[in-house]
Amino acid sequence: MEAFKKSLLIISLSVFVTGQGCRTPPAKPIVPKPDPAWLEPTWGEAAEGLQCRLRPDRRIWQVGERPGFKVDIRNQGKRIFAFLPFHQLQLCRIQFDGKRYQWPSPFMIDSPVWPLAPGAQFNDIAITLHERFKINLAPGRHSVRVVFLLEGIEVVSNPVGIEILRPG
Repeated sequence: MEAFKKSLLIISLSVFVTGQGCRTPPAKPIVPKPDPAWLEPTWGEAAEGLQCRLRPDRRIWQVGERPGFKVDIRNQGKRIFAFLPFHQLQLCRIQFDGKRYQWPSPFMIDSPVWPLAPGAQFNDIAITLHERFKINLAPGRHSVRVVFLLEGIEVVSNPVGIEILRPG
């Protein structure tokens, strides 16, 4: 029995010295991924070659202000799309904190049509969170996207983070 205890002690010491055995590896720190809405704006996913990028005029707004954005839209596909630049608010949907809002008017006014040909890009199209969308701009951090519908193709922008400050 004494020999068994010595063997067990020697094995235990050798395991301890060599660092083997029931040892838990050091834990890797959990680093949260940054929210893409708060990073530098990038292009949204392509839909038949069409892409949209949303850029905030600024990130922080006061209660009562209507946040504004610039939209860039490009065509890297193979066909020409019709784009009505003067009705961007009526043609797009706003996705605010995951919920979609649409312009309430069902009719359109005559407008020139711009061809969005392959390789073409329109920049700095102004978009605001107009009160007609009926979006509750409550204080806090929010995520915004725009969604254009061009000839039946839904083109979704990147997410953009904005913050509405509490009054006072």
